[in-house]
Amino acid sequence: MYDSTPPASRSRSPPVYRAVHDPEGPATLSTTIIHALADCTGVDVTDSRISLYDTVDPDALDGLFRPRYDGTPRAGGTLSFVIDGHYVTVSGDGEILIEPPARR
Repeated sequence: MYDSTPPASRSRSPPVYRAVHDPEGPATLSTTIIHALADCTGVDVTDSRISLYDTVDPDALDGLFRPRYDGTPRAGGTLSFVIDGHYVTVSGDGEILIEPPARR
C-alpha cells in the first residue's frame, strides 16, 4: 500500500520497546510483561494502573508459552494484544515487543 502523505505530516511512531523473558528464571511470563510495560511507560511496577487481567488471562498466557511437560521449550507461536493503547506481541522464544500508541 502506498502512502501519499508527505513525510513531514505523517504521524511519527515511537520506537518499539523490546524485552526478553527467561523461562528458566524466577519470574513468570506475565510478570515479565508487566515489568516491561512499566519500564516502557515509565510507571512504577507496583502501580495498580498496570494490569493484564482486563485484557488477557495471565495464567493462560503463562501456560501458553510454558515449556512442554517433558521440559522441551515451545517453538514458534505469537500472541498479540492491546493494553492501555500499547500493542504487545509475545513470541514463543521469549521476545516481548511493546509498541506505544502513535504520536500525532
